[in-house]
Amino acid sequence: MGKWAVLGVLGTAQFLMVLDQAVMNVAISQLVDDFDTTVTTIQVVIAFYALVMAALMLTGGKLGDLWGRRRAFTIGLCIYAVGSALTAASWSVPTLMLGWSILEGVGAALVLPALVALVAGTYEGRERSLAYGVLGGVAGAGIAVGPILGGWVTTEFTWRLVFVGEVVVTIGILAGTRLIREPARDQSAPRLDWVGGGLSALGLSLMVLGVLQASNWGWLQPRSSPIEPFGFSLTPS
Repeated sequence: MGKWAVLGVLGTAQFLMVLDQAVMNVAISQLVDDFDTTVTTIQVVIAFYALVMAALMLTGGKLGDLWGRRRAFTIGLCIYAVGSALTAASWSVPTLMLGWSILEGVGAALVLPALVALVAGTYEGRERSLAYGVLGGVAGAGIAVGPILGGWVTTEFTWRLVFVGEVVVTIGILAGTRLIREPARDQSAPRLDWVGGGLSALGLSLMVLGVLQASNWGWLQPRSSPIEPFGFSLTPS
């Protein structure tokens, strides 16, 4: 029973990470009104969250090796909760970007790799396959529920309430981390490759940026591409 309680904690964290971006996408018009800004600016804030998370994912996984996966998971959740609280209370676009794009992005980059490692360290054989299947289903449910939940809360109340709820849920997940045991690790002292981490962050950021901007720049045929290397859009470059 204890193992499946752990899966409940990890599954809730997975759901929260996926739900977040889906909610923001349906709240764009209200965000524009609240911050007296443009749709493009809010889209940049949303895209920057994905860039931060993708850029730091490999480094977040390595920090899990250094600190321990359970500790990295817990630290990531704490950063994520602070980011959600700041997002809920944000009074300008810069504070929204700091809370949502940066702090929540950093938190997710620590939580997601640690979550995968904790599943691998907790379950074996068929149980591990089942656990990963459950997490995949939870992620799919988050993508489906996010726009519905976000649209309803945004219409009936305010988008800020979603992030207040995220803080409450994160506190519940943190309380549940006492059920998680630290997986066995290689006893050799790992080191963080700063150069490799920086290069991977740059490479992943550029890849994600290309995908995010493909609808504007075009995949191959240039549309509004800032430059056109060899006559192609900047996206595949």
